[in-house]
Amino acid sequence: MPKRRTTGCAQTHFGPHCPDCVRVRVARHRRRYRATPRPRLPLTDEQRRANTAASYVRAYLRRGAIAPPDACERCELEVQVSPSRPLRPLHFFHPDPTAPRVVAWLCGDCHRRLCATREPLTLTWAWPGTTAPRSRKPADLPRQVAAAVATLDAHLPSTTAPALRDAALVATLLRALAPGERERLYAAGSLAGPQWLPTEDPQLNVLLRVWAFTERADRGAAARAAGGRTVVPLPPAPRRRSAPPLLPPAPATRRPFDPEAAWEAINRAAERLAAADADAMATNARVERLIHDEFA
Repeated sequence: MPKRRTTGCAQTHFGPHCPDCVRVRVARHRRRYRATPRPRLPLTDEQRRANTAASYVRAYLRRGAIAPPDACERCELEVQVSPSRPLRPLHFFHPDPTAPRVVAWLCGDCHRRLCATREPLTLTWAWPGTTAPRSRKPADLPRQVAAAVATLDAHLPSTTAPALRDAALVATLLRALAPGERERLYAAGSLAGPQWLPTEDPQLNVLLRVWAFTERADRGAAARAAGGRTVVPLPPAPRRRSAPPLLPPAPATRRPFDPEAAWEAINRAAERLAAADADAMATNARVERLIHDEFA
């Protein structure tokens, strides 16, 4: 028997996840949040520095100015096992937020473990992950490809095997590119993965994807063989609090017991009680006289 929903959805539900119901619940939550917004807690200095370092790396990733490594730097899990397989996501981690260019690239499991344990880590990737400064303008691939094809047709015999011709085409094309253009091409291929379409030629796109995959694997293996530096991540920032922390109560100080002062306080209390009793008796007598005179 399907559950009755409060979202007004007319579909038959046999599971907890219905797109229409989720859409209605999200809209309700947003309306409720806009009506009674929760106050944002102020950021600490450590959290502000961490946000600045993360924004710095995201900006370079959007520009394609850095090339992440080919594997996780903790467990060495490969990002891509073949040129046609999709890329596994790598998460960046700053051991020290004051140094935004010291970045550790980790898989999801290692990122969660490192954020919790803050264990020492050996970094083999160096900013920006490329071996030459990038060019200010992208490579003119159509012109370079046309020049490479013309060079091959002029030098290679017509009986050359297709595999050898493809390898020679990629090698000639990469030699024709400037160092900065080649590094920009490598960074773009490393970030895009199997969805990379640098040219309009499908066969050439496959060759360039294979080249980017092989180049990234070779660079990663060379970096791991050369070794890296060991860093110890800083401890996590303390949690934000909506109110200042409660201080422990001050220890109570007891005065030394004085028997004479205690007896004096008891005598004064007894005298005040006797005076109050005398006033009450006088008031009662006065009230009785007034009543007697009134009804006599």
